[in-house]
Amino acid sequence: MLREPKVVVTGHTADGTATIISDQPPRTYPNPKFLTTFYEVWNEKTVPVTVSRQMHDSETDLTHPPPRGGVRIRMHDFEPAGDKISKFTYEEIVEHFREVGSDDAVPSKENWKQAFMHRTESIDFGIMIEGQLTMIMEDGERTLYPGDVVVQVGTNHGWENRGDTMSRIAFVLLDGDYDDELRGLLGTKPKPPVA
Repeated sequence: MLREPKVVVTGHTADGTATIISDQPPRTYPNPKFLTTFYEVWNEKTVPVTVSRQMHDSETDLTHPPPRGGVRIRMHDFEPAGDKISKFTYEEIVEHFREVGSDDAVPSKENWKQAFMHRTESIDFGIMIEGQLTMIMEDGERTLYPGDVVVQVGTNHGWENRGDTMSRIAFVLLDGDYDDELRGLLGTKPKPPVA
């Protein structure tokens, strides 16, 4: 069992003095069926962010992709997968991603290489914190260890903990748009404009 993370948020008093305004665990979403726990650290609906004296994360639900035009910070804990990961059906995975707001994240069944393979139209920075985690791509894979960083550039990928202890990775997800060339190669529809 990994230590429960906490989020310390700073701000300013009425006279402009820097202070700590909250120190508490992030919103936590355990999902034992899918061998993971999501920790929602912080979400901003637009970038650049309007910085105010007392800021709070206003989201209350677990949503997989970053907000349109915004940024999402989260951590994931992954249980050791063993042989459990091979037992998930394609339909179970599609439903899982649909429940967290990523209806189109899972590739077609014929291109589905690994249970949790998915893609979001974003750039995701993953920073490995504890344990080990294998990133599975359509072509190739890499195992990440503490201190390793992955820059996930809108590609199909999956995650699997092939170790024998829990693993934890932190992500910063930035909303994005594929350029015309990549959109044509992937055959995806354009997202709505940023409001």
